[in-house]
Amino acid sequence: MRNWKNWLAPILTGLTVVALALLPLRLSTLQDERLTGTVHTEPLAEDSNFPAKPPELPRRLLLLAQQRELADTLTIIGQELEGAALTESTELGRGELADLVVSGVLPKYLDPDNAELFAGKVYLRDQTDLSSAGFIRLDGYDRDSGEYRSLVIDAETGLLVEVELDSIWILKDTPDPAALGAAFLDRLGLEYQTFSHDPLLACFRLQDGPVLYYATISRTTLHIGPWLDWEALELSGSRNETLGGIMDSSIRGNRT
Repeated sequence: MRNWKNWLAPILTGLTVVALALLPLRLSTLQDERLTGTVHTEPLAEDSNFPAKPPELPRRLLLLAQQRELADTLTIIGQELEGAALTESTELGRGELADLVVSGVLPKYLDPDNAELFAGKVYLRDQTDLSSAGFIRLDGYDRDSGEYRSLVIDAETGLLVEVELDSIWILKDTPDPAALGAAFLDRLGLEYQTFSHDPLLACFRLQDGPVLYYATISRTTLHIGPWLDWEALELSGSRNETLGGIMDSSIRGNRT
């Protein structure tokens, strides 16, 4: 009995030490489990380092196309714009619309100011190579005319990189999607080849990277925006490479 009592104190001391060592780790694990999957609603500061060192415009457009077709490969953070940021973004959007009217991409009858615009910012980051970029999204609807517009602006350049417009003025102009798409891409300074076109659709293959731009017309709706070039991805062996790696290889090949 005496020997048993002599061992009891060291055993209890050892158990106490182990418990004290493991408790902080367990509490940390529980905290991580509680936070995993939650949405952080605090606004992103300008120095938040997201995105960090955005790539060139072709890669940023690839991120935009990824969001449409491969969203699960991206980390996506949205931010609602308010106050001065909202005002600045809506003015930027209206200015871009006015420039598209002047350049002939949008109908000459379109009034850039006749719809209230609602703005938000979205940050996209590729989970494989950490390429990242920010975009401003604006949507507006005019109840009087029934006109709808949706815009995506590249946060780096302030240029419109995707547009959707539903307006009766599209029927008035009988536009050519090939001409509209070419004018849109020329404005962005992108090199491309016209892939195919007909009276309602034109497709453009960007020279730098696996991105296709489609200009489509459906009754009163015009849409111009980027999509993934799946044919180019297959030829590049994308099953074993990241999109960023394919992008870098494509750009190097075009520059040699």
